[in-house]
Amino acid sequence: MAAYRLPYQDELGFTNILLTALGGDGANMAAKLLFKIAVEALDLDGGYDAKYGSEKTGTPTDVSIRLCPYGIPVRESGPTRRPHMLSVFREKLIRSQNLVAGLQPEATVMANTTKAPAEIRGLLRLPSGKILTLDATRIALETKSRLNMPMLAVLTDQLVFPTDIVKYAIAKQWPKAKESNVDAFAAALGSVRSERFEPSAEYPLVDPARASSPIGYTNMLNGGAINALTNISVPEPGAEPLGRVPVFAAELCSHCGLCLVPCPDPGAIIWKDRKMLGINPAYCKGCMQCVEICPTTKHGKALKEPELVFA
Repeated sequence: MAAYRLPYQDELGFTNILLTALGGDGANMAAKLLFKIAVEALDLDGGYDAKYGSEKTGTPTDVSIRLCPYGIPVRESGPTRRPHMLSVFREKLIRSQNLVAGLQPEATVMANTTKAPAEIRGLLRLPSGKILTLDATRIALETKSRLNMPMLAVLTDQLVFPTDIVKYAIAKQWPKAKESNVDAFAAALGSVRSERFEPSAEYPLVDPARASSPIGYTNMLNGGAINALTNISVPEPGAEPLGRVPVFAAELCSHCGLCLVPCPDPGAIIWKDRKMLGINPAYCKGCMQCVEICPTTKHGKALKEPELVFA
């Protein structure tokens, strides 16, 4: 195999990659596998940094990867402020996380969305570069994979990682989900839309965002506790659903409470006076774990997966 060459290099010789997602989307696992492939299979070096957020809905989590040819000194750690490549797992994060801040000229952006690349450019205000869009949520549901798999497929493709090496690593990492993951990989590459944009005065470069926490050593609560309510965004009433919401049939529900056990998102299941009342779409990520655990009675299941609607 010919020596691999990175598609970008900054003044220090690095390609800077940022994955931004919500807790539980699998961005961290995807980034770890990508970094492992780069180091073990492609003889690259670099740095890895994950901002671990809560697994609860509404908590953003970022993963930064720096890749460089082997032999370049790696002297910096921590998150990248100047990404060449940006992978957006949730369209809603574009504005709330100010993702345009720090993007390099001619950046490559990959977004999970049903919108066209030109629409995402307007939403992101990308100064210049390439935008790729795909409905990764639909792909994950159709292939019974996870959101991180179609997003990883597009990212490794844009990095020009050899496809056979990537698929081998995926199969080795998740052998029981091999078929679903390979299907998601192929579906992502077959449905992605891409468009390149020239520099525009309408969208100037934006300086990197300065990371700061609302809670620090000067205003920490007594006992060193952190008030999570200041760091976790709470969906507003009527907020756009984060995923496909299970269908609930109240007349079939025995109110056994089993659905509460695997649910990762407090607030997703509406429970009052020892009764299940429904699903709150502003909190539900659509993992369908409640559907799996919901018992089948002689009348049927109270929770079911919604049917896919094809445009």
